[in-house]
Amino acid sequence: MYIRTQDRRSLLNIANFSITRNYGGKLKFALIGTSAAPSIFENSKVLGLYKKEAEIIQELDKIHKHLESSSDTTVYQIN
Repeated sequence: MYIRTQDRRSLLNIANFSITRNYGGKLKFALIGTSAAPSIFENSKVLGLYKKEAEIIQELDKIHKHLESSSDTTVYQIN
């Protein structure tokens, strides 16, 4: 699935999503995506930062709905 990051600077082919804590900033939670393509470089990327974990859960729900209703070639924009 292609995901455009929250800052709109990257368009990535993401296979997996996870939630992690973001220490040292106002936005305490991060949505992490793992690249679908194998790489010798870092294959995890911060897709978006959020104040509350519930906001990421909502974003994941939107991604889930997008996957169910779209073809494989569409792009999802992180909010």
